[in-house]
Amino acid sequence: MDILTLELLDVTVFQALLELRGLLADHPGEPMRIRGEDDLLRLNVTGFLEKQGRTVRQTRQGAQWELQVAQAARSVPLISPIAPARPPVLLLRAAFAPGDRALGRRLLLETLSQLEPGTPWLCLAHQAVELLEDPGAVAILEALRGRGIPVKVSTTSLSHGGLADSGFEQVPDADWQKLLARGGVTVL
Repeated sequence: MDILTLELLDVTVFQALLELRGLLADHPGEPMRIRGEDDLLRLNVTGFLEKQGRTVRQTRQGAQWELQVAQAARSVPLISPIAPARPPVLLLRAAFAPGDRALGRRLLLETLSQLEPGTPWLCLAHQAVELLEDPGAVAILEALRGRGIPVKVSTTSLSHGGLADSGFEQVPDADWQKLLARGGVTVL
């Protein structure tokens, strides 16, 4: 049986991670080898694979390196630093800034109304909870919820702002903070 081989020559780190992500999705858990020359690329690919729970062994011949990726004991779900097609959205402000606040609020609300169905959720945190005091903003948030996009509110932000129950789901901050820390959300 031939082992999957990925040659990473003359590609950027982003391109390499996209190719690797596609290979892992098409052949989950299978052993593979990855070859290249750029050491920064090797470090990024190795780190990505290790985050996926894959065992990696490195060898080097001159300027070229080879990563031998062992077969996974079980199929590991792909958690990628590359954002999914429709990542969740984290809103941290009540208006785009800097600049005119009224214009920033208008543009932000127009942007929110453009969120596509299939967006996993929208979470309001930090200064964004101020939107809950604006009837026009609340109407847009309710319309999003009506289109199947859950609207969530940071428990800590709601409490800190002294706001009463918002009518939207309150979530523990650790849930969105973990995603934010690994680049898994779109931040507005």
